[in-house]
Amino acid sequence: MRFQIKDLLHIFLLSTGIFLFVIDLFIINVSLPTIQHGLHLRDSDTQWIIILYIIGYASLLINAGNAGNHYGKKKLYLIGMACFTVASLLCGLANNLYILLAGRLIQGISSGLMVPQGIALITLLFENPEKRSMALGIYGSIAGIASVIGQLLGGILPDQTWIHESWRLIFLINVPIGVLACFAVYRYTFNDQVTGKSKISFIPMITLFILLMGIIFPLIMGPELKWPFWSLLLLGAAIVLVLLFLKKQRKLEQTGRSSLLNFSLFNNRVFNLGLLAALAYYMVQDAYFIINSNYLQNQKNYTATMTGIAFVFQGIGYVLASVIVSKLIQRHGKIIVLYGLGIMILGLLSHLFVFNTMIIDSNQIHALFFFYGIGCGSVLPALMTLALKDLNEKLISVGSAIYLTVQQLSICLGIAFIVGIFLHRKETKFLILQNISSAYGYSIVLSVILLLFVVCTIAYLPSKKVK
Repeated sequence: MRFQIKDLLHIFLLSTGIFLFVIDLFIINVSLPTIQHGLHLRDSDTQWIIILYIIGYASLLINAGNAGNHYGKKKLYLIGMACFTVASLLCGLANNLYILLAGRLIQGISSGLMVPQGIALITLLFENPEKRSMALGIYGSIAGIASVIGQLLGGILPDQTWIHESWRLIFLINVPIGVLACFAVYRYTFNDQVTGKSKISFIPMITLFILLMGIIFPLIMGPELKWPFWSLLLLGAAIVLVLLFLKKQRKLEQTGRSSLLNFSLFNNRVFNLGLLAALAYYMVQDAYFIINSNYLQNQKNYTATMTGIAFVFQGIGYVLASVIVSKLIQRHGKIIVLYGLGIMILGLLSHLFVFNTMIIDSNQIHALFFFYGIGCGSVLPALMTLALKDLNEKLISVGSAIYLTVQQLSICLGIAFIVGIFLHRKETKFLILQNISSAYGYSIVLSVILLLFVVCTIAYLPSKKVK
């Protein structure tokens, strides 16, 4: 079954949202050291550049489906795309930290509007299950390719010499893409019907955003300020308020009123285990790129371009493994994921020994990153499938939204804990490895511990094959 040119055009236009979101998620990892130097930022400032983007995105995910039904999916997709483009221009022209952070937050919120609507419009466009599956496969491939392109551009663009402060190009490159995409989507894609029946409540989303910021803020600033009493007090109060907020939401659901979450999902043991696995896994996933990019550029004399090229090998390994695993997971189930986790753990431990040299061989780095990418590609695509496999079909949509929200919040926690250890631990030698700093060594060790937790969680799942 083949697509017509018009069908492919629709798929590519509706995939532009995820393409831009993923590129900006990965492009920043390699370019952070250059941005930090250009704007004279503190270590904690660089963490906020990523965290505000992710929290802005995650804050809208749970209600994104209802919002699309209420206001129109195409309309929200266009609004999200336009706001993302303007926010990218704001980031590219920022002359201080606060303007940059405001732009990153708006970028994240805009992504939370456009990304869910893009995939929803694709599912509406193709009623035939086989065509829909193929279309979503192309959508996923575009997201995977965007991650590789993002890391490459994150290295190449900041090293350009024909423009002053060339790191700004990583944001400005979004502007022409966004403008063209807005025009093309408006002109060539179909208009969906607005039901107007979905209830939208902004107060719970805003409340949850504030509470999550109350947790993340002391986790980021605490280590840099030597954990003053107010940071511990704020952290404890925020955790208590989050628990009270969830308790109130559950009471609303039990009385038949509108609630931010569907708590019946948490009666499913497989879903709960899947969320725990995702929580630990995604704490490692993004932190890995940040600490390795920073360490290569600041400690091992790598340029941004060299670092970006090295991460391309990780992306190639990821894409290759994910294509193969998508078929193997159906026949062999969770054992494939466990093998992938084993490869990741072995890869992380190998980082310590490969990096423990005064001058690193680029071929060794490329092979190591490729090997680690194979592990990531064997795990990440299957985690969501494993978590959702026992849910009732009617709960898949809301279950996916909760899973994706946990995914993004886990990335924030990983940046707070793993990257926090890397940035704030005193630079001493790591155990018997004389050319590895303790900051890098302990962040890798914590990553390995979290992946071992994922191994235990996945091993505890039922051994049924995945459909």
